[in-house]
Amino acid sequence: MLEKLKRYFQTAYTEQFNPNDKNRNWFQTDDGHKFGISKTALTDDELNLLNHLFTSIDYHEDRIYNSRIKQEWHAFLYEHTNDLPILSGVGTVRFFYFFLKTPLEDPNSFEEAIIGGFGQPILFWQSRTHGFIIDQKPQEAFTKIEFNQLINTLTSDFFVEIHGYIGQLNKFDHSLKEKFSYEYQCIEAIHQGAHQEKVMTFYEGFPLLLIESPSLADPRILSDYLIESVQEQEMLHTLQVFFRNNLNASLTAKKLYIHRNSLQYRLDKFIEKTGIDIRSFSNATFVTLAILLINKKNSLIVHDA
Repeated sequence: MLEKLKRYFQTAYTEQFNPNDKNRNWFQTDDGHKFGISKTALTDDELNLLNHLFTSIDYHEDRIYNSRIKQEWHAFLYEHTNDLPILSGVGTVRFFYFFLKTPLEDPNSFEEAIIGGFGQPILFWQSRTHGFIIDQKPQEAFTKIEFNQLINTLTSDFFVEIHGYIGQLNKFDHSLKEKFSYEYQCIEAIHQGAHQEKVMTFYEGFPLLLIESPSLADPRILSDYLIESVQEQEMLHTLQVFFRNNLNASLTAKKLYIHRNSLQYRLDKFIEKTGIDIRSFSNATFVTLAILLINKKNSLIVHDA
């Protein structure tokens, strides 16, 4: 990709990073390579495309160091450190993602509206048109309906088309850096093929991901909460029978020879741990595909051994 950009922009392109050179737009690839392109050589469409493909360094760095906790999150997610942000009482985190069709004239007001809607989240801009929100209290996280209401309000207030995506519940531990990196790649791939939806959950977009970017289909993109749950044999068997009986709780309980209340207890336990309400068809489809993905990976490991 960089070689193509170099040939296309020629002398307007450079890999000699100079943060003081404000005559260029600076970008960074996922593997850390930095490059700049003269602002006068870029059309608005080209700039928007580059902002979608790469991290905009100048814009990103201008906005991240305005609080201690934001510095710690930035260091953990982007730098060569495994030091978790210092947070008290946080065991679970969820990421929300947003994509704007055009850049905002007043991003500060946009951030204030997000903070007011969520209640003190951490917001990072990846470029002038997309970013993500860290919800450090996901037990109070928005439902899809509530997030959709916020997106609609922001669309009306700022006169810009916005698409939002709700990530998985993830453990607040050292694996979170890798989980975020995988999930962000998946969300970007889902976004490329899901422009009709204003708001979509990771679970709803997962089948689309398997079609658009099958190379990303790896158990590592899945929440540890989900992986642990389906590795419990009793829970796995309960889910499989529930799915085979078209999410019919009464029939499932009968097939499992247990009381309906016992089945409901197991389902509630799964929902509470993973944040996935498997009583909906789209979420049940996601869990079914996730189980197949995990089983395929495990069978390959056994075969290789």
